[in-house]
Amino acid sequence: MTDLIEGVKPQVRRHWHSGQWHMETGEVVEEIAVTLFVNGQEYVTVALTPLDLRDWVTGFLAGEGLIEHASDITVFLWRPEDGQLWVRVPNAPKHPQKGRYLGSCCGQSRPGFFEPSGMSPLQAPLTLHVEKLQAVFGELSRWSHTQHSGGLHVAGLTNGETLLLARADVGRHNALDKLYGAALARNPMDFGASVILFSGRLSAEIIWKTRLMGCPAIVSNAAPTSLGLRLAEDLGITAVGFLRDDELSVFTHPERIVSAP
Repeated sequence: MTDLIEGVKPQVRRHWHSGQWHMETGEVVEEIAVTLFVNGQEYVTVALTPLDLRDWVTGFLAGEGLIEHASDITVFLWRPEDGQLWVRVPNAPKHPQKGRYLGSCCGQSRPGFFEPSGMSPLQAPLTLHVEKLQAVFGELSRWSHTQHSGGLHVAGLTNGETLLLARADVGRHNALDKLYGAALARNPMDFGASVILFSGRLSAEIIWKTRLMGCPAIVSNAAPTSLGLRLAEDLGITAVGFLRDDELSVFTHPERIVSAP
């Protein structure tokens, strides 16, 4: 058996192929429940892939509004034996929302989470070329196949020319949180001149996270949702879906996307 790629575990299975049963050992994506404690208080339990946990908690807490910078987390302690992650954030609220459980497929779903009234639309004068977007998305796909087994969502950050960062997780929301955290730890990062590359559905929460990061565009090979597109329109975000080698669809703010003459 070959060495396992990060984020997967061996699994014996009974496999039907060409009219016969075979016993074989394959790989499955690793998914565990991680309980996050903030300043000694249980905050949330999340189902995720135990890769890049520092990046995940940084991006997650930034999205929750508990931190602004990666350095705001002064203590990070991961206890794999019991799936507990302990962090200290000195300036966090004393009584944050706590005790939630988030599955790997689910977002935060807090009341009022998708109301754009408190967030101004992005006005970034960004120009993106179709051909370069397709090329850099291919770079993200190759990174994913090299670093991880199948079954993981991936999120990447690009300047429109090359892949700057990439992270993966069984959950699409987690993958984006990990990307956000990795970018916050990489100082400086010009989010206003960056584009998110994404392997998952462009739902309302994914668009909201995109706005929280300050990125004016997100490009996916998957479909958008109606609420996601309404938010993207209101928040000044260019939403691109169904990206393939020879096609893509621009749903909102298409003025940022151009093709070669």
